[in-house]
Amino acid sequence: MSHVLAAEALTAALAHRLHTLEPNAVLVGLALHDGDAVFVERWCRRIARESADLRLVATASLCLGHVARRFGDLEPASVALVRQLAERPDLDSRVLTALDDVTFFIADPPDSRGPRQGS
Repeated sequence: MSHVLAAEALTAALAHRLHTLEPNAVLVGLALHDGDAVFVERWCRRIARESADLRLVATASLCLGHVARRFGDLEPASVALVRQLAERPDLDSRVLTALDDVTFFIADPPDSRGPRQGS
């Protein structure tokens, strides 16, 4: 999926507008197949912070776990966000799966790494 189309669908979801693409499917597709980890991670983080849809927030968290698994790295802000989301009782168990992935697949603590380069 193009980044333009993905951004359109996710922006529509944040604005509570309908789009031909379902935002949960867009996030999962990006997390599992897109090669630009920074693009995917930043969209997941934005959705997790800004969406009022709890299912979509949980999906964004899960997708951050997918990014950690696929690329072995996340920005410190994403690691902190996954940890915060895992503590929320209003979100489903996908946030715990994300925390497991982040804990297992991120080799060094996020505060010991410098900022990542990306698009």
